[in-house]
Order: sequence, then structure tokens, then C-alpha cells
Amino acid sequence: MEILFSVIIPVHNRAEQLLLTLISFEKQINPQPFEVIVINDSSTDQTSEVINNYAAKAPYSFSFISLEDRKGPGVARNAGIQKAVGKYIIFCDADFLVLPNFIETHHHLHLKHKKAVVSGTPYCYKGIYSLYFPSFSNWESTIMKQSLIRTRLWKDTYFKSTEIIPILTQEDVRNNFDKVYKCLSLYDGMNDTLRNEFHDLSIAPWLLFITRNLSVEKSALEEIGQFDERLIRGSGEDWELGYRFYRNGYQFVIIDKEIGYHQEHPNEYRKPFKTMVSFSGLLAEKFGEDDPEIFLLSIWDSSDDLWQDIQIYKNMIRLFKGNTGDHNLEQMKYLLKRACQKR
Repeated sequence: MEILFSVIIPVHNRAEQLLLTLISFEKQINPQPFEVIVINDSSTDQTSEVINNYAAKAPYSFSFISLEDRKGPGVARNAGIQKAVGKYIIFCDADFLVLPNFIETHHHLHLKHKKAVVSGTPYCYKGIYSLYFPSFSNWESTIMKQSLIRTRLWKDTYFKSTEIIPILTQEDVRNNFDKVYKCLSLYDGMNDTLRNEFHDLSIAPWLLFITRNLSVEKSALEEIGQFDERLIRGSGEDWELGYRFYRNGYQFVIIDKEIGYHQEHPNEYRKPFKTMVSFSGLLAEKFGEDDPEIFLLSIWDSSDDLWQDIQIYKNMIRLFKGNTGDHNLEQMKYLLKRACQKR
């Protein structure tokens, strides 16, 4: 049967979480034919062993690519795109445990909306505690305890462990999926203010292009181009590509419900691994700075920095677009940039 969806998952040192994510894809209801492609970005943990062992028993079409040197998720995803055979590409993270309606939801929205980018943002930041990490900070461990004590899954002995402890097992995800909902975090990584900003598609809708839970037609990637491989984790390789889709007239569609949960891990895992190239600089290089959405990006050094100030960024665009009138464009740019720098 012809493959309709290709799920692309880059991974670097997420062995335990990756396995649970792969197993969660076994639970898809009414699935269209799909494949999962894992790209091992030079992991140094047990990821290779996990992938090799799983490959032999995956109940869906499964393949993997191994990169000898760590290149970052943009390069890894590009490798997956090149291998993919599906009509649609779904980008997913190794630590995103999907719900049974994950692929069905993407399929429904692509049937309804043509020439669309379908995004799970802003409903893909709810956390789940699938594992206890001894490297959790005191604050992270406290939140985990507060979340799991409600469902009696917390044990104070976790604090003494020097090993990663599974809270959700492979058996749970396969045959006791209700336990997944008992492991949810009390907190959501997306507050209401930020969520409302993402819902405003009249201003910078390309910010929805976050590859934790996102799908596009493969032919669209062939038209627009793939990830700019000069950009690496934390520097905005997904937003840079999203802006190109926006410039080419693609519609951005929000999945307005949770269809997966982020498996919580120590915040230290998010640190970039190389000196970052500015995605705003690359956008300016490709498109110039006439668009205020590009010009104003120069205030922030990376996508990680911008994430904290998305409301400020969008408000500056609103101000710019609402007050240009007969004002000198260069003066307006200068004043707005100064205002942002003093925020």
C-alpha cells in the first residue's frame, strides 16, 4: 500500500524517550499508511542500540539513518526528507509522545486545507513525566513531584537515584495507555498570553513553524527548499524555513488540541552545541530588510531569545504596520529598533 505520511524524527542522546515515542506510533487509530524515519545525529548514549533493536519489530514501515558527526536537527531532517516516500512529511521530536489520533488529525486538516502548513503549536507544550532523571534540577524535581503525587506515581526514593528511572514503561504505552494521562505535568510550557499570540495569524504566522509537531506536503519542500544547513539547534532553522513558506503564500493551520505530550527532561539538554548563526541575518541576506518582520528580528540573537519576547516582537510589528503613514521609513526603523533595545 502506498505510503501517505512520512514521520521524520531526528535524535541526539534521547534513547529512552525515543523508544516510548516510537511505541506511541503503534497506537494510531484509523491510520493512513505511514512510515517513521529516525535520523541518529551521532548520539553517544544507547540510541543506536535502541534503534537497531526496534527496527526488527516495528509494526509500521520503519527506517533509520546514522550521521557520523553531529550536524544538528536541520541537517538530520533534510536527510530524512530525502529518504521519505510519503506525500506528506510530519516533523516530530524524539521526546514527543504522540496520542492515538496524531496522524489522523494531520490527515484531516490536509484534506480540508490545500497548500497548508499544519502546526501543532501552540498545543504541543504540555509536559509528561515518562522518566525521572537524576540530573533534574531541584526546581524540576519539585514540579515532577507535585505533578505525580496526585496520581500516586511519585516516590521520594527517586531523589536518591543516580540512574534514569522509567515512570512509563514500554508495556504501559502499548497496553495501558491510560497511564499516560496520569503522568502529565501540572504545568504547560505555553501560557495563555503566548498562546493567544500564536493564534493571531495576521502577524508573523510563520512563527507556527515549529518542528515538534508539524506537517507539510513533500512537494512543498521541493518547491520552497529544505532547512538551511548553516542554522543549527536554537538558532531558528525551523522559523527560517517557515518564513520562506509564508513568503510563498502558504496557509498556516493550527491543530487546536493536544495530540501529543513533550516528555520532560533536564533543561540542560536544550543548550546549543555550537556557535549559532543568526537566522534573522540569513533572512535579511535572502530577502532584504524591507519587511519589518525581518528588520525587527535583528534585536534578538537567536530563536531561543525571541521565544521569551514573542509578544513584544508582534506588538512592534503591529505598531509599525499601523503607524507608517507618511513617516520616513528609515526614521521609523531607527526609532523602533531603539525602542526594542530599551525594552
